[in-house]
Amino acid sequence: MPDVTVAIPFYNAEKYLEAAITSVLSQTFSDFTLLLIDDGSTDGSLQIAKKFLIDKRVEVLSDGKNINLGNRLNQIPLITKTQYLARMDADDIMHPQRIEKQLEILKSHPDIDVLGSNAYSIDENNNVVGKRMSVTGQHPIPVSTFTHPTIIAKTEWFLKNPYDVFALRVEDSELWLRTKDIYNFKATPEALLFYREIGKDYYKKYFKGWRGVFYVLKKHHFSRKYLMFSCKYFIVSFIYLFFNVIGLEYLLIQKRNKLKLEKKNYIFYI
Repeated sequence: MPDVTVAIPFYNAEKYLEAAITSVLSQTFSDFTLLLIDDGSTDGSLQIAKKFLIDKRVEVLSDGKNINLGNRLNQIPLITKTQYLARMDADDIMHPQRIEKQLEILKSHPDIDVLGSNAYSIDENNNVVGKRMSVTGQHPIPVSTFTHPTIIAKTEWFLKNPYDVFALRVEDSELWLRTKDIYNFKATPEALLFYREIGKDYYKKYFKGWRGVFYVLKKHHFSRKYLMFSCKYFIVSFIYLFFNVIGLEYLLIQKRNKLKLEKKNYIFYI
């Protein structure tokens, strides 16, 4: 039995899915299960995923239903048989040593409950444009939140701490806020993921998350921690809208990166 499962839930992701899958199968650590779970795609995503069944490490699950990301994220640990579970999104790219290095850290630091990593930001053309954290070094650092698809933890942790499926579009933020004070969150300063960010109408994503934010506020009885999160979310939503109107939304996308890099195309594994 492999040590780790890498899980990629996907929905209508045909543009980038093949590159994401190929980056996982190109890992230096090769003893893993790759679980590809379809959320009722209507494009060619499922056909792309099935092409990789020729690799014995790949499993594809499709029930034809669209039940949203949160439900799929909770379904994944229920069917995972390995000790560790790694998150991955369908439009991102893994650094070739991601699984090797993150497993090494977790096994040498058993006190870590959830481990993330630094990440390079890439655009729609695979140009590397920045790095999410400016920190350097070899040792994991304490964090209170993560770039979601960089995380890896024991499958047991995901089972004990499910995503709230009613916190639509803020499932990950709600999870970090709910668990950060009782678990040990760390991230390696090394960038082990290429995280895709496309600066176009980004404000719409924020406004679609308002329903989930209001739900989170009510769920946690308007406590100070969640009020601060919500206020920041609402303010950022309007800032993105304003910058979109004046045609400068891309500047906010760039500002997410603590370290701006010279634009350079990364040659991936396809």
